[in-house]
Amino acid sequence: MPYRKLPNSTPSVIRTLKTAGSAYLNTPNPADRAITADQFAKLDLTDPTSLLSRFLGEASAVQLAEAAQAPLTSEEAKLAAKLTQIVSHFHQVLDLGVARGVFNTGARSYYGRDITATSIPDLSGYQAVSDAAEAVVNGEAARQKAEGAAYVAMALPSAAEVGTLLGQFNNLDSQSGQAQEATEKQRGVLNTDYPAAQALAVDICDTVEFFYRKTADDATRRVQCQRWGVVYIYDTAGTPTSTPPVPAPAATTPPAK
Repeated sequence: MPYRKLPNSTPSVIRTLKTAGSAYLNTPNPADRAITADQFAKLDLTDPTSLLSRFLGEASAVQLAEAAQAPLTSEEAKLAAKLTQIVSHFHQVLDLGVARGVFNTGARSYYGRDITATSIPDLSGYQAVSDAAEAVVNGEAARQKAEGAAYVAMALPSAAEVGTLLGQFNNLDSQSGQAQEATEKQRGVLNTDYPAAQALAVDICDTVEFFYRKTADDATRRVQCQRWGVVYIYDTAGTPTSTPPVPAPAATTPPAK
């Protein structure tokens, strides 16, 4: 049995409102219009202050903000992965150097680790990776100052390599954060008008169905309502037709030799 699906998301609300507005304009006889003039006034795209005009502008602003944010977020993730890898390698090579006696056992403490640590620092998130990378850069400088002439620089990777990637990551993280903040700001504006837009879309669906209530044939009535943006869901839509199992071949007796 088909049932009406109410608009309950930004895309479905916009679709309902735009469809109803277009149907109103394409119906020259006022007596044939399934929605009221007051409802259409909120859908009038020639009026920049109408609810639909504002809502469409706000939805577009969110899409543009998301489009600007997406590449930054993607690049930040890639750079974070590189930074995670180089910090991990730094500590692994450091530990190998300690094991060979190239570096003092206490060298780990310069980088924020216990001197007997058997595992590398936590690198499970952006902040953790950034903190660990910063500890590498600062720790290498502190160790060089403390060890003086006996200082042996870490290499493959060096602290300078870690610092270069850290600088790139911090810069991109700042840009990405600003883009995310801009997106959330636009979403906030959109969400301000969403309740009124969604309520209008539901009201239009109710009005349209009431307008065509005297149409005797259910299928015809649904077609009439759909023209104005009402959506119906059919229970059997997309339901695959069951296929009877193929019977197994009958057993045969092999011929006697």
